[in-house]
Amino acid sequence: MKRKYYPTTRAWLALLAWLMAGMLFLAAEARAAPLRLDGQVGVEDAGGHLERLDDPNGSLDAATAADAPGWTPLPGNLSAGFTPATVWLRLPVRVDQIPQGGWMLRLSNALLDDVRAYVSRGGGWAPLGRSGEDLARAEWPVDYRSPVIQFNPPSAGDYVILVRLESKNALAARLEVWQRLAFDNQSRREGLLFGLYFGFYLLLICAHAAFWLVTRAPMSGLFLAYIGNCVFNEVLSLGLVQQLTGLPVAWSDRLLGVGIAVSLPVALRIACRQLNLAALYPRTVRWLDALFWGIAVACATLVVTGHYAWGMQPIQALALLLIVGFSALAVYLLKRGWRPARFFAVAFGVFYVSVLIAFLRNLGVFPVNAFTEYVSTLGTMLHMLLLSLFIVGRYERQRRFKERQQANLAAELARQHSHRLEREVVLRTAEMQSEIERRVALEGELRTSLDKERQMFVEQREFVAMVSHEFRTPLAIITTSAQQLGRNLAAPVEKSLARCGNIRDAALRLLALVDEYLTDDRMREPRAALRMTRCDVPALLEDLRREFPPGRIQCAYGPGAHVLACDASMLHIALRNLLANADRHCAEGGTVTVAVEQEGGVLRIAVSNPGSHIPPAEQERLFQKYYRGQNALRHPGAGLGLYLVKSIAERLGGTVILETAGGAEPVCFCLSLPLHRAD
Repeated sequence: MKRKYYPTTRAWLALLAWLMAGMLFLAAEARAAPLRLDGQVGVEDAGGHLERLDDPNGSLDAATAADAPGWTPLPGNLSAGFTPATVWLRLPVRVDQIPQGGWMLRLSNALLDDVRAYVSRGGGWAPLGRSGEDLARAEWPVDYRSPVIQFNPPSAGDYVILVRLESKNALAARLEVWQRLAFDNQSRREGLLFGLYFGFYLLLICAHAAFWLVTRAPMSGLFLAYIGNCVFNEVLSLGLVQQLTGLPVAWSDRLLGVGIAVSLPVALRIACRQLNLAALYPRTVRWLDALFWGIAVACATLVVTGHYAWGMQPIQALALLLIVGFSALAVYLLKRGWRPARFFAVAFGVFYVSVLIAFLRNLGVFPVNAFTEYVSTLGTMLHMLLLSLFIVGRYERQRRFKERQQANLAAELARQHSHRLEREVVLRTAEMQSEIERRVALEGELRTSLDKERQMFVEQREFVAMVSHEFRTPLAIITTSAQQLGRNLAAPVEKSLARCGNIRDAALRLLALVDEYLTDDRMREPRAALRMTRCDVPALLEDLRREFPPGRIQCAYGPGAHVLACDASMLHIALRNLLANADRHCAEGGTVTVAVEQEGGVLRIAVSNPGSHIPPAEQERLFQKYYRGQNALRHPGAGLGLYLVKSIAERLGGTVILETAGGAEPVCFCLSLPLHRAD
């Protein structure tokens, strides 16, 4: 700023200071002026004519208080907040004309504990009356919801009225001077208005109770608790319950304090529900709900134990903080486009503004007048009405939305049912086709089973024929040799030994046949476990060589240890049958050759003997059960040897094949077994 403007600025500031000082002086003069009672106006507001004196100990009487220094003029009515001090009010009045019945001094706060009024005209002080909740309702000078004291001066003139006030609640009150007739008329009008006011709430409560009983909507039940608590606090704050029932202050203050404390978490929960904050901040909502219920319980405990101000001030401060916080949050959510915040801004905005004004009045920030006294009442009514309409409307919207969802769901279910029917038709068609195929396959299986049955029948007949033939010859030899031994016991030893040898050979032949049959039965058992051991093949072949004439079996071994991990008993049977088959078809004086070689992970055991050529037609059936070729008919046997060799080879994880078929080259069967079995 340029220096040339400094003088002008200082001049304007000085003029503004003189104007403010003059306004303050005029205001002080106006406040100090007495209230004029001319008998023409029905009610006069004492605001602007009052002076205030604080008595911290409450030890002053009327005369001492009137002469005490420290009186300060009030710009309006009394708004001292929560204070333990006694407050004196001084009201100078000028009576021009005395109406019939005099005047009534009415204090708007129904929760004042002790109210005493004194009047002076020139000399000493005379008591006008006493009221307040510390006094039984039957002893109140005027039966009214708030303290009222009658002022009936003997003559016109100047008077000074002192009012002594004490309260554990917020010390905020409006002092009015009513003509008696106007006060009576106002009392009747006020009763009618209160009837309409609480009738509105009663109607709202009954409607929502019926709505909740029918719908069981959670928000409606919470709203019932919310509105019931608000109405409960309202009737106690207005002093209506105390006036009608004579409820003592020890109960009324505690009930009101507990009701106000409970209203804090209830209001928090209904605000969170309306804003649907649980969808945005679920953990924060749960934490705040638990915190505010804890605070409410603690403050209610303070109120019940007699510390009313200590319990109410935190509640009102938190309520102010809650109003500011939810208002800011609603603005933030509105900017983000959160739909529930739109209605919240309307319904709760009106309510929060009215409650904020009432709280600030109780805390001494706003003056006490008709607007600040009744703004919370009007704001609460509008808030409850809007919230009620919103709850019913939201339930109706949700009901319609659910109906649409159900209709869409029904249509979707119908479509799904149609698709399901189509799938069922396709599935049933496929099942029928599958059933037809299954029946065809079953028919094939039945035919195969029938063929197997026929084959088994043929095999059974062959087995019976073979047993009757194969068993008859050894038994005949045994029987004949035994008879010869029995008839000629004195025969030479050589003949007896020959006959015993015949019996032994026939018995061994029978034992071999029985062993083959038992092995066949064991191989048929699907769950027969292999008895795996470490099997030394050269040692096993050396043991089998002893069963044949010396030099009949010649073994040749390739490099390697030739050790298998397998079932030794099965391998013994397989090798014995191979050697017996080769010996049976080898000419007298011929040699059966056994070649053992190791190739990779497989051990090959090739058994060869010189013999006649095996026709191709017989080569394919050599390993069939009970089958015996033309060359084998000249020798005894059951037709199980090669069949058992193949079965054992497959069981041990190997194979057996006919490598050469005889004629120009020897007949050679090759048994291949893995050195290490996987299982």
